[in-house]
Amino acid sequence: MTRTKTAALFTAMTLAAGALTGCGTKSKETNADKKWEVTENDNTEINETETIGIKSETEETEAEKETKTFTFSEVKNYEFWFGSGAGAWCTTLTIQPDGSFLGQYHDSDMGDTGEDYPNGIQYRCDFHGKFTEPVAKNNYTYQFEIDSIQYDKEPGTEEITDGVKYIYSEAYGLEKAGEIYLYLPNAPVAELPQEYRDWVNYFELSDEKGVVLETYGLYNTTMREGFTSSIISDTADIDAELTALEEEAQQMNVRLQSGELSQGDMNQLSKELYLLWDNELNSLWSRLKEKLDADAMKQLTDEEREWIQWKDQEVKAAGSEAEGGSLQPLLENDRAAELTRNRVYELAERLKSE
Repeated sequence: MTRTKTAALFTAMTLAAGALTGCGTKSKETNADKKWEVTENDNTEINETETIGIKSETEETEAEKETKTFTFSEVKNYEFWFGSGAGAWCTTLTIQPDGSFLGQYHDSDMGDTGEDYPNGIQYRCDFHGKFTEPVAKNNYTYQFEIDSIQYDKEPGTEEITDGVKYIYSEAYGLEKAGEIYLYLPNAPVAELPQEYRDWVNYFELSDEKGVVLETYGLYNTTMREGFTSSIISDTADIDAELTALEEEAQQMNVRLQSGELSQGDMNQLSKELYLLWDNELNSLWSRLKEKLDADAMKQLTDEEREWIQWKDQEVKAAGSEAEGGSLQPLLENDRAAELTRNRVYELAERLKSE
């Protein structure tokens, strides 16, 4: 499993991001360096153009007095995202007004196979918990900790399903978290820690004056790992989201039908096609959890369990035509991708109706 910063970290801002850090010490040093030194006997008139952008101590104090208290309700419609620039792995997280959170981490290694798991390995983590109350550190920084966190599957356990080995882990990005920082939109990028800026692709603009964050962000100060965020998709965004997935899926299908791939390569690519739709299914599911009440979510969960059982039977039947042969994974993956794609559209319609 590869979880490293990719070359995308060295491109100009490809993601809007908020950030979290050890509390703006660079800001204090920078402003101190810029202050004019005027003695009691100094009657020199200060040119207005020379002082543009330089805040006086009085102005900073007034700004601090006017600081708006942050509450988690401000980010209830945002999804926080931590992952590789190439999108090979990621952790997503949503936060409710009471500080409770819900998230998922996933990664995969389709080339790592075994006799019992010919379709590769998936690293996975579904989790939920609650943060402590946020405490202001400065005008754009809030601090809190993880009060509790629970996992749907015990970290370190494994299971094999549909020829895939699932290895369950901790929430990457929140592991070993002590202090967590949340940065508000318009926080000055130059004053944030370099590690955070690297994760959220502010590398090239990190030292330019006037560059500010365009959204909220989280920073695990212990592990130096940073999340960016975006507004959770509305109806129009979901349609655009599905269109983009269809285009990506079409490109995969063209390669599968090109006749240029070996059977092993086709098996792997078909699995990636299935995962394309499966990841979207998980994303839609997380968003539905945020919108549905307890009774509606229980009903949908029961429905989903029945669908999964039916899907597994259909996939197994599709592969039985070439059971034990090299073609079996391709047949199973094709059927799994088809059924999962159909389910994605069903859940997308449900989400749009909420």
